[in-house]
Amino acid sequence: RQVCLEMGVPRYVVVSSGTVTRPDSAVYQLLNTVGSGIMQAKLQGEDAVRTMYREQSATTTTHGPSIRLGYTIIRPGGLTNDDDGLAPSRLELNQGDTKSGRLSRSSVAELCLECLKAPDAWDTTWECYESNTAKPIASIGLSNILKSTNPTTQQFGRERQGDSWEILFEGLERDA
Repeated sequence: RQVCLEMGVPRYVVVSSGTVTRPDSAVYQLLNTVGSGIMQAKLQGEDAVRTMYREQSATTTTHGPSIRLGYTIIRPGGLTNDDDGLAPSRLELNQGDTKSGRLSRSSVAELCLECLKAPDAWDTTWECYESNTAKPIASIGLSNILKSTNPTTQQFGRERQGDSWEILFEGLERDA
């Protein structure tokens, strides 16, 4: 992390996990137990990135002209091995760690690349999943095990959907 700041890397992208702020959820408890504290470590890592970028100058001039530095923290839902990346219209982003679902690893990789082009994804943290797998955190574990494709109609107010990458990222709230 620190090297990215020192070298003037414009954007640092972190892949974390959905439910990382929900220690009372079954998914968090399972992953944290099986992964020997992995969920706690991921949240600590997220917090360290946010703090480091907040405390550093918003720009650097180390290697030429002034460059704005920032980060994006991506919290995918349950990862699948499906080979095809999904079109933006089949994805949902959310903020607040209130919903999750499933998402292919290739779609996570594509989100990592596409968010680099999106000004609205700068200094943000968000969850991502296939929109047809969206469920509230309380029911996501069973839903993912059963591979449900019956999304919830429950809305929390910070969901994002769009037919293009630009629209999908539009309106993301920057971290405080």
